[in-house]
Amino acid sequence: MTTVLGLIGSARKWGNSEVLARQALLGAQEAGAKTDLLRLSDLHIEPCLGCMRCAIKRVPCPLDDDMPALIERLRAADAAILAAPTYILGPPGAVKLALDRMLMMIPYLDELAQQPKPGLALSVSGLSPWRGVALPFLITFLQGFGFTRINSLACYTPGPGEVLLDDALMARVHDLGRQLVQGPTISPPAANVCPVCHSDFFTLSADRATCPMCGLQARIESTADGIRLAFEDPTGYEGHWTPRGMRQFVEEWIIPSGQRFLAHRHEIKARRARLEF
Repeated sequence: MTTVLGLIGSARKWGNSEVLARQALLGAQEAGAKTDLLRLSDLHIEPCLGCMRCAIKRVPCPLDDDMPALIERLRAADAAILAAPTYILGPPGAVKLALDRMLMMIPYLDELAQQPKPGLALSVSGLSPWRGVALPFLITFLQGFGFTRINSLACYTPGPGEVLLDDALMARVHDLGRQLVQGPTISPPAANVCPVCHSDFFTLSADRATCPMCGLQARIESTADGIRLAFEDPTGYEGHWTPRGMRQFVEEWIIPSGQRFLAHRHEIKARRARLEF
């Protein structure tokens, strides 16, 4: 039986994020799945030290917290739903703390490549102009921890639990949960939105736009209707956080940067002396 793990990125119990996650899980249950629910704020997750031991030496993280247990829950799930509010234009700290430890997945890259699993991301904000970048970060979380984004949705509702009054949104989220189990179909993005991670903010250079979340590029074209982003074909695209993209990042950047640091560490230490006070 398919197991769907619902992750709540909010510390508010029965807030809009939890309500939406539960609604999607109900849809998954009706499609025959077994479901589980986990609040990230209930876990003890320490800030990443940036030591790179997990990536370079492939040894367990030196931090003694709940991150290994979270990874095991994610590895055991066949699909995942991540729902979180938008705090100051981005995801809450509980989501970011776990996301910052993503390199702990390096030992499982072969496993992730062989077993792609569907994921659903749900961001919540009060107003559309204040949606910020929470949704792309939630999608990055799912991708980095082994789930392919099948669907994602930015939801707008103000007060705690008020999403329950939006029958149309509740019905849509229920259907997305069901689709996660029943032969999911990837939802197409809107115009000028990255087709890989649904980001709608880009870095610009000459006539090119680059998605900072996954690295996909697009040509900037001027049409009668305004600016259009003509994206590269995303079919088979190996973005930053696919297993292949992560492996390339580690082997071509992280490991060489560690070797470069070791070669210069004595000079760095000497130059650091004048800054010690």
